[in-house]
Amino acid sequence: MNNLPHSITWQLEASSIPDGLWDVVIVGAGPAGAIAAAHLAASHQRVLLLDRKKFPREKVCGDGLLPDALRCLDAIGLGESVRAAGHKISVSVFVSPSGNQLELPGEYLTKKRSDLDMIVAQKAVESGAVFALGEVKQLAVEPDGRVSFLIQGCKKKIRARIGIVATGIRLRLFCNLNWSARKRPSGVAMRCYVRSSYVHDRLVISFFSHNRHSVPGYGWIFPMRNHEYNVGCGILSPGRVGKSSINLKKKFKEFIDSFPLARDLMQQSDRATALRAATLRYNFEGAYPFVNGPIVAVGETIGTTLPFIGEGIGKAMESGQLAAEAVSRALASKDLNKLSRYYQKIEFEFKTRYQGYRKAEKWLARPRLNDFVIKRFGNSGYAKKVLADVIAETKNPQDIFSLKGIFKSLAVKK
Repeated sequence: MNNLPHSITWQLEASSIPDGLWDVVIVGAGPAGAIAAAHLAASHQRVLLLDRKKFPREKVCGDGLLPDALRCLDAIGLGESVRAAGHKISVSVFVSPSGNQLELPGEYLTKKRSDLDMIVAQKAVESGAVFALGEVKQLAVEPDGRVSFLIQGCKKKIRARIGIVATGIRLRLFCNLNWSARKRPSGVAMRCYVRSSYVHDRLVISFFSHNRHSVPGYGWIFPMRNHEYNVGCGILSPGRVGKSSINLKKKFKEFIDSFPLARDLMQQSDRATALRAATLRYNFEGAYPFVNGPIVAVGETIGTTLPFIGEGIGKAMESGQLAAEAVSRALASKDLNKLSRYYQKIEFEFKTRYQGYRKAEKWLARPRLNDFVIKRFGNSGYAKKVLADVIAETKNPQDIFSLKGIFKSLAVKK
């Protein structure tokens, strides 16, 4: 899916970065940073996109794309090609600790992050951005109001009118700016890729219990192309299980051994990659502000990952898109106050919805309530429709994860 001419070297070394003042420098070329770069370059801004690793590079992720991510890809002209290259799935299944199941229809897609990130970064370059390799060691606002960037091993100082921090879970730059009160992760996830002759074509999320009081996370099975599956488990809010520690590798093995689908999948596999783990940051806890002078933060850096299911690609992309809109207005008007529009959008469009996802997470964190909710919703056409709309983001999670929502699911059979 590389649409760039073969003569173009699209990943420059830091020493080859062109001189001059940049309109925008973006640190981090994951979903949030690359989407922002694509939008800004398309609006004729001079954009430098930096990442410390050469692409393609492996990223620990569930590789699932929900409707929010697909909408963002549509907005930069990549939706059709990514859908064609990914694996389309029309049903997701949620499984409670006791085995109750809830099936939801929807538009889902799986695509390896290593491929997806490269596709979006290449789109940014195709739109006019410069992509260079280098680890930013220092970021600062200079007396003249410009943002300066010092790159490890590079003598030249990079300067920009506006800087965007999109470094994901790596918070050193973010914390150095005194923008974060929370340095510990919100959760941790682990996954491997499995090639198996077993045929299953639904997204599966299976909640597991730690004890009779706690459901700390879930296991997942996401079908990919060519008989490959992304199999993993994640633990959200590790602190809620109390002082007892949770061994993630042990939980992964328990998930494989106790969940019939996972067990069958692994038994019929002919190849499995090594387990790889990564931390998660979600729910905006401890992140403040998202805009400070000429610097904007986006994506998992500020905690855009959903607390309900740990999905982060779509919301990271949305934050990058919203930031690009605000940055474009600020540059066009030469008024940095326009950047506050990004903060307002995050507050209005994200935070109210995240409150609903947080409530859903708290409900599902209790084994008995988790079992009841999934069984009840699985038998309610009304609840299924509302939950499908929640995933499609046409309804708020609080429309169903509330006493009113439960009573309505009990009263409405269809």
